[in-house]
Amino acid sequence: MVAARKSTAPAPPARQVGPIIHASHSIKDWLTHYWQKLHLPDAELNRLAITQDRQEYMRWTGKRLQSMVLGCYCYLPDTSPPDKVSRPSAHTSTRARKPALARPLPIFEEAWQLHLPSHRHLIFIEPDMQPQSIEVTVAHELIHLADRVNGTPRRHRHHGYDSIAADEAAITGYGLEELRRLLHEESVRREGMRRQRRPIRYLYECPNCGKQYPRTRRYAQAVSCSKCDKTYNSRYRLALRV
Repeated sequence: MVAARKSTAPAPPARQVGPIIHASHSIKDWLTHYWQKLHLPDAELNRLAITQDRQEYMRWTGKRLQSMVLGCYCYLPDTSPPDKVSRPSAHTSTRARKPALARPLPIFEEAWQLHLPSHRHLIFIEPDMQPQSIEVTVAHELIHLADRVNGTPRRHRHHGYDSIAADEAAITGYGLEELRRLLHEESVRREGMRRQRRPIRYLYECPNCGKQYPRTRRYAQAVSCSKCDKTYNSRYRLALRV
């Protein structure tokens, strides 16, 4: 379905020295592991923010996060005008700092640069998953980040069956069938939990193609069929079945 509504402006957290991680220790460990395994540049770390809180992620990105989503990566470009970006003075050193030996993810950007406008990498990881699923979800979202850093962003053709899934299997060491099984198990479990909390009470239908949209509550605004038109179209406005 496609809603006729405006998006909220993104509000990512302020940058800091190092990544912002509002997540469990296991996610921090897998972040370190797969960041290094994917050979991601250390300069991108202070542009990264990870959370396991859906509401926080939606505030950061300004986008709605569907309840069935287990993980999500969002790239926010730097939208500041080039002539308004602050420049360092001639006497300011821009030499990269050497990381401390005890720091697992080294930082190479000077602290004074953190106030400058920059692109951001924002990641959500669903907390209510089995440990193996959390691991592969971290790897999966970092593959999306690596694609963006390398200038080759990809969209999913079919979760578990496309080139991103193949890369996920290669980097984690799990077979494709095992990854598909994990995805199916987590999706089924989450759907069951969602239906226990919020049973389906309403059924909407497209007047053109007949596709049905089950809902736990009424739509608060006009919504059209996404199968007939990817953007909102009043010709395909969904009708409530009685």
